[in-house]
Amino acid sequence: MLLKVSPKSTADEEFSSHDLERQIVDYTDSSTRFYEAPRDFSKQYAHIYSARLCTFRNILTPLIKNKWSNKYKILKLCDLRESGTSCVIIGTLFKLQELKPSILKELSDQLEIIPQPTRTHFVHDSDSLVLEDELQRIKLVSDVIDIHQVVTGVVCAILGSEDEDGIFTVKDVCWPGCSIQKPLPVRNEDRYIVLMSGLNMASKSAEQMLSLHLFLEWISGLAGTSYYQEEVSKIVRVIIAGGVFANHSDESVLNESDVISSAELVDSLAAAISGVAPLDIMPGCKDPNDVMLPQKPFHYCLFPKATEYKSFRRVSNPYECEIGGLLCLGTSGEPVKDIMRYSKLDNSQEVLKKTLEWRHLAPTCPDTVPCTPSVDTDPFIIYNCPAIYFSGNADEFGTTLYEGEEGQRIRIVSIPDFCNTKSIAIINLANLECYSMSFS
Repeated sequence: MLLKVSPKSTADEEFSSHDLERQIVDYTDSSTRFYEAPRDFSKQYAHIYSARLCTFRNILTPLIKNKWSNKYKILKLCDLRESGTSCVIIGTLFKLQELKPSILKELSDQLEIIPQPTRTHFVHDSDSLVLEDELQRIKLVSDVIDIHQVVTGVVCAILGSEDEDGIFTVKDVCWPGCSIQKPLPVRNEDRYIVLMSGLNMASKSAEQMLSLHLFLEWISGLAGTSYYQEEVSKIVRVIIAGGVFANHSDESVLNESDVISSAELVDSLAAAISGVAPLDIMPGCKDPNDVMLPQKPFHYCLFPKATEYKSFRRVSNPYECEIGGLLCLGTSGEPVKDIMRYSKLDNSQEVLKKTLEWRHLAPTCPDTVPCTPSVDTDPFIIYNCPAIYFSGNADEFGTTLYEGEEGQRIRIVSIPDFCNTKSIAIINLANLECYSMSFS
């Protein structure tokens, strides 16, 4: 870890002045599919579901043969003929939820607004599942799938049979699972990346500013002994995962005056970090950016000072990159929080594990998370298995080393909201160790 016990030395040696260079590793921005996501709002959202199903049909077909061999036919819903005959159907899950917000419920026949209770979670015991393909849908009955552990938009293959009432009884299920991971590089020297989010710079609280100042001193190598400063020089990249101007937990709406008043402060912070380490900055759902995923990078005019540095990068949300041969993938936290609202998954670590098993970053897009219409592809499918998988603006720090069925090793990280926790996450690229550091 970064806070290693320093070797014995005299006081003069510990605090002697000497020059250190920031260590560097290879870096590649792999977020092309997020940057180039179409913005054609004349298209319907049915296309993204169709593209998602088509892609996952190709992924699931060999997995079905491995799991159930060739015992059962793979059919579409329109091909179901004989009741009681077991078969395999590939489709998209859709949850029928009584408490799910709906504009139709808010308007009566006389166009009078019906008061709706304020809710943060929309799960009810009466929720039910249906499976959809390109043409039809069918109601599911299952002891295999826990309805409260899945959400709308997940594609899977189900084994079962249709009864005389037109209800499909599920006997088994096949999830897409983790994608193939390329071999992790062997690194003999420690190299670190810092993950932080939820700065909420528009609040300008004194306590938060003090913590940010402590962080800047630390990342700049102005704190600790010479040995400790040498360890800090091994930090090769800083990623800020959204919540830069306002964090997700802030109920207030960010207006134009808030952005203008805090923009110079945000720019100065980004410039200060970029001056000592490479910085990638992602937007969040409450930052001055398009709310629809995938979010484009911040506009360059917000960062007149920081853009002078080649080490400063405005990146998308979601964001994918390769650092030192390790694939990193993550979001600012919107998909994770939405999944928790529409299921009984109440832990961000469990949600991230589920999205790896579903092989999808944001399955509830576009149903309950706004996203741009896409016709030919679904940009949120996880095509390559990451080594580091993160989500920003979490209530608290959390981490797990997830191991897939085919030996994939993935460091899952819930990045704490800095404004509330004064904490960051640090990952060692040499061994995928992860821990938090507090600046309170």
